[in-house]
This record gives sequence, C-alpha cells and structure tokens, in this order.
Amino acid sequence: MTAQARLHKAIDITVRKLSLRPSAEIDRHFHSGDPFLSAFFAAMSSVFPDGERFFIDSVRHYQKQLNDPELVQQVRRFIGQEAHHGQEHEAFNQWLEDKGYPVSETLRRLADGLTAARQGLSARQQLAMTLALEHFTAIMANQFLTMPELSEQMHPEIRELFIWHAVEETEHKAVAFDVYQAVDGGYWNRVMIMLQVTLLFWFAITRITWRNLKSEGNASLGRMLRGYWWLLAKPGPLRKLLPEYLDYFRPGFHPWDQNNRELIRPLQESMAKYEV
Repeated sequence: MTAQARLHKAIDITVRKLSLRPSAEIDRHFHSGDPFLSAFFAAMSSVFPDGERFFIDSVRHYQKQLNDPELVQQVRRFIGQEAHHGQEHEAFNQWLEDKGYPVSETLRRLADGLTAARQGLSARQQLAMTLALEHFTAIMANQFLTMPELSEQMHPEIRELFIWHAVEETEHKAVAFDVYQAVDGGYWNRVMIMLQVTLLFWFAITRITWRNLKSEGNASLGRMLRGYWWLLAKPGPLRKLLPEYLDYFRPGFHPWDQNNRELIRPLQESMAKYEV
C-alpha cells in the first residue's frame, strides 16, 4: 500500500447535512457586493447538483468490482456526501433563482451536456471525467480555505455552505481516484479526459457567469476582463492553482500528495453538529 493510500484510509469521511436556507434579505451580490464574483460563484454552484449526481453514478458503476472493504466503505460515504452536496446546492440554486439568476436555463443546458456524456463516453471515460472534476474541486477547496480573498467577503450564511463543501471535498478527494486505480483505468485515459474537461469546464463556467451578469444588465466585456484579471492576475487564485493542476499529469500522482488534513481538522470539529 502506498503512503498516499494509507493516508487516505486514515481520513475520516463524515456525512453531514447542512440544511442551509439563505435568508431572502441577503443581497444578490453576496460576495463582497461585487456583481462579477457573485455571478462567478453562482455559476459554480449551479453546476454542482447535476455534477454531483454524475460523480455518484460513475463511481457506483464500479462498486461491485471493488475487493477492498475499506475502499467500499469510503465509496459509500463519498456517495452520502455528494448526495447532500447536491441537495444543499439545489436549495442555494433556488435562492439564486429567486434573486433573478437564470439557474433554470443553466440546468437545462447542463442536463443536455451530461446526457451526451453518459451516452457518448464509456464507463471508464466517465469515471476519468469524475476524477478530473474532483481534482478541480479538491484544489479549489484547499484554496478557498487558505486564501482570505475568496471567503472573507462572502456573506456569512453562504460562506458556511462553501466552507462545508470544501471540507468534504477534501475528505473524499481520493475516493474516485482510488476506485479508478483499483479497476486499472489507465494513465492516458486519465490525462486525455482531463485536457478535454479543462476546456469544457472553464468554457461553461465563463458562459454561465456571463449569462448571470446579463440577467441583471451587468454583462460587458470590460466587467468580464476585470473579473478574470482578478481571477488570473491579481490576486490571481486561478493562476495560483496551476502547479497543483499540472501535478495531475504526473504518472505517479495521487490526490493525497497534497496532505492538507491538518487544514481541515479544526473545521471538521466545528461541523460535528451537522453529522448525520
């Protein structure tokens, strides 16, 4: 057993239920009063519920082929966490819809895209797609918990949702990867799918962000450029993710090469009230 696998097995994956219902009084621009950042985080949230269900299905497909009872248990908890993530973000997405964000349109387009993926990709490719997106969520979760600019100016009620999600994405960040390794998914399939997912994911998030801004009359090339300057240049959270993103392409990569378990430990303790 590798050191990373031993570390993964030592991580306690705990299923929690947040039951967050943001109050109607919270401003539509829930992140620092900024239209772009609010639209960007709304875009991220809007893709979570259907995305989480896709992750569950792709991992569950291989569940009966697993011989390691500990990994089987981790898969069950992964499914439990992802199911609750979908439910919580559905509630938040309803709040976004009530605030005027065009979430229903986004969900229709996303459903079409995921249906195409299910029909056009093999089970192994769908699992590799889950690995790629889980890598994105894991490295972004780590950054959200360590970069004050991403969280401190978000409304506290909504920040709690993203912190809870970030903690659980960290806890289970290696589950899909370990399933993929257990069923001999293969290196080239993993990295080629990641290249495709990278292009499609960021194109989709950019397009959704634009639609979110357009829905309130705030869409302009200037605003998008300023927003992406913030994301890519200064302070540049997406740019700072590049080394961790590229690490995925190493043949010997494992998600727990980034050992951030101590980062989430105090947050895990503070979230005991949410355990189910």
